[in-house]
Amino acid sequence: MDVCRPLGAGLFIYECLRFLALIIFLLASPLMGFVSGPYLVYLSSNALFPIMALFMWLGYKEYCNYMALFIAGKVIAMVSFFVWEVFSFIESSGSVYMAGSLILFGGGALLCLADTISVWGVWAINIKYRRAIAPEGGGS
Repeated sequence: MDVCRPLGAGLFIYECLRFLALIIFLLASPLMGFVSGPYLVYLSSNALFPIMALFMWLGYKEYCNYMALFIAGKVIAMVSFFVWEVFSFIESSGSVYMAGSLILFGGGALLCLADTISVWGVWAINIKYRRAIAPEGGGS
């Protein structure tokens, strides 16, 4: 079952970098003319993903039941981020801060694309783990 270790390490590194990017978005949003309050709310709930990735990397046998929760949290985060970005993009479409809005929207789109890849990674770890613990004889 050591096949999942490199994938878990990569997932943890990605989650740490993703959280750092969200902090940069939080700090850059006032400079681009946006209120940083919604980013703070989004950032606080996403602080759990690096911790969950660390636990899945170090002890996937103990924490395999939380993989579905990780996937559900990522999907909810992606949907809420896109909905929020669309509404903030529409709100700032005629303002002076249009370039900043495009930068934040593009960065958010890249993060959501990378989140999709991380969901596939967790799903692959889950599939490999479930196959490894399945009985070979078909049960009794």
